[in-house]
Amino acid sequence: MSPFRPIRLDRTRLRTDEAEREIRSRAERGEIFVSPHAYDRLEEREEQGALNSVDMLAILKTGTIRDEPERVEDGWKVIIEKRMPGSRDAGVVTVIVFPGNHLEIVTVEWMDWL
Repeated sequence: MSPFRPIRLDRTRLRTDEAEREIRSRAERGEIFVSPHAYDRLEEREEQGALNSVDMLAILKTGTIRDEPERVEDGWKVIIEKRMPGSRDAGVVTVIVFPGNHLEIVTVEWMDWL
């Protein structure tokens, strides 16, 4: 039994801590769809010896939400970020799909490029 109340994704506002819990839960279950764009960015960064899919998963499981979740047509969009070795922050633009039970990865980016 979880010590947390269920997260209601159908509300008009989603707190960052709720979004982080939902992302971690879906990432642990492997419910992730990587968009073609995000896949290209991961491949590009992996060739540079920077970020790969293992890093992306670590960001999803242990990162923090940058700003308030934004309601979009198919769920809640957030940037979840984490400091990577080498002292750079990487972010994963993620949609918590609702209705649905998966994450859609929009892109993977270095946060100092924004």
